[in-house]
Amino acid sequence: MTADAKKFTEARDFLLNVKNYEEALSGFKWPHLTKFNWVLDYFNEMAKSNDQKAVIYADTKGNEREITFNELYRRSNKVANFLTDAGMQKGDRVLIMMETSIELFEIILAVFKNGGVIIPAASLLTPKDISDRIERGDIKIVFAHKPYVEKFNRAGVMIKGLTALIAVDDIFADDQSLNKKYDGWLDYKDADEYSEEYTPAFITFTSDPMFMFFTSGTTAKPKLVIHNHNYPVGHLTTMYWVGVKPGDVHYNISSPGWAKYAWSSFFAPWNAGATVFTIRYAQFEPRPVLEAIEKFKINTLCAPLSVWKLFVQEELENYKFELREIVSAGEPLNPEIIRLVKEKLGITMREGYGQTESTLMIGYFNGMEIKEGSLGKVAPGYKLNLLNDTLDVVEAKQDGQIAVDIYPVKPLGLLEGYDDPVKNKEIFKGGWYLTGDTAFQDEEGYFHFVGRNDDVFKSLDYRISPFEVESELMVHHAIVEAAVIPTEDERGRIVPKAFIVLKSDFQPSREMALQIFTFIRNQIAPYKRPRYIEFMDAFPKTISAKVMRKDLRAYNEELRKENKLGKYEFKESDFAKELNIRKRT
Repeated sequence: MTADAKKFTEARDFLLNVKNYEEALSGFKWPHLTKFNWVLDYFNEMAKSNDQKAVIYADTKGNEREITFNELYRRSNKVANFLTDAGMQKGDRVLIMMETSIELFEIILAVFKNGGVIIPAASLLTPKDISDRIERGDIKIVFAHKPYVEKFNRAGVMIKGLTALIAVDDIFADDQSLNKKYDGWLDYKDADEYSEEYTPAFITFTSDPMFMFFTSGTTAKPKLVIHNHNYPVGHLTTMYWVGVKPGDVHYNISSPGWAKYAWSSFFAPWNAGATVFTIRYAQFEPRPVLEAIEKFKINTLCAPLSVWKLFVQEELENYKFELREIVSAGEPLNPEIIRLVKEKLGITMREGYGQTESTLMIGYFNGMEIKEGSLGKVAPGYKLNLLNDTLDVVEAKQDGQIAVDIYPVKPLGLLEGYDDPVKNKEIFKGGWYLTGDTAFQDEEGYFHFVGRNDDVFKSLDYRISPFEVESELMVHHAIVEAAVIPTEDERGRIVPKAFIVLKSDFQPSREMALQIFTFIRNQIAPYKRPRYIEFMDAFPKTISAKVMRKDLRAYNEELRKENKLGKYEFKESDFAKELNIRKRT
């Protein structure tokens, strides 16, 4: 084991064995690493001769596969040699468009062994999107599951001249795609012929790029987030937050196309020496997934809010789970969801906060007291403050932008920057990384999320947090999702409007609108009450399942330009008599 690998494992062992959060916060220090390749220096040593299961794969078509750490070590060596023979060099950028699979884990490990930089791509991307990512990402190698090969072939001249295009069989797909050959594409099965011994011909420095993520696409041109080889070290905070231990079976519900997959389907569990469980489905349905959690004896589970909204509608108490830890990240949790999970499973779901640009920065860690409506406290290794527009620290209970102290020590796992120098100047200022998220902190150090800077708005001089109003709406028994934006009322005033998705047992109607407006008037303070509600079948979302409020605002603006209401949109003033509303309130 190298000297830097030893520093990494010592930091990991400290967090695996720490007694409580206070000890972790005061005792954890980022290791100073210079030459460290997480796969070559840590994973290989952990995996050699290790017959514990590294990955368990299942899908809704009945396929089940598993691979041990030792098998994965040897298999990824084959793929690394295959890549070398295909012309890959250190620093080459590799675009991967694949669904979760055993092969995906082999390929990720092999690319890192070969000094490559991975840029994951969501399978929903169009040929035009693919062409843009190849150009802006300076891609040299492509891996694609065979059902997606034609998307790349339709991407035009951008795929011409790449070092290698590699097609991978997909056991979940139509059998017609299996064993099919594609002109200009290498077949992943050719890796079978290569040696199980691999020796790198380069040194990896921690400053070398490792992972790059295109942000989730809520803007026309997603930014490219750049992480270096300290990124997996940074996910020691994620490992500690999840509570995963050696020998556990960990399941993270996420898509390979976004950063959370790297967070909790890869680095966090394997930092701990745990088994990764992954399941493939054409469309998410809660019951098959819950059955898999029971069948494969999952110990630690991470899932986003959108999944928990569906889970809590099921009879969770009837399953025989072996769950010990349940966490959620991606969007702030509604207190009602936490309450329902505790009621049905007897486990307190712990929230976490981070970004594509970071690792876990804020969260509830084992043993901490839960404070309703709070994100938790700062993660070990991070120093955070809340800043105003002039970068002054705000007082307790005042809103401020969440900022990471990057001087003199920048937390490992925090982005190197974007592919946009102008944007980098905006986010790195005065020794801070500015997250773009607003929160307040109470006297006990708990952070309370307010919203994205772009989402928070004022109504009649009151600051409105969409998240706060959405959380209050979610208490209603018929609502499964809510999203709040600003709109104009008949008098030109800015007021909250709530888009609502109902549970399957309920249908949009005037009667349902009256019921919800009655609930709003009884439960929500007057200044932040939604004055309009609109029922929708589903919300526009990013691949990471975040609601795209930008699209909702654009849709609403079009309605207002035409002086129209949506098909299932209702005004509070429509119910003035029933709600006993006096005129001009």
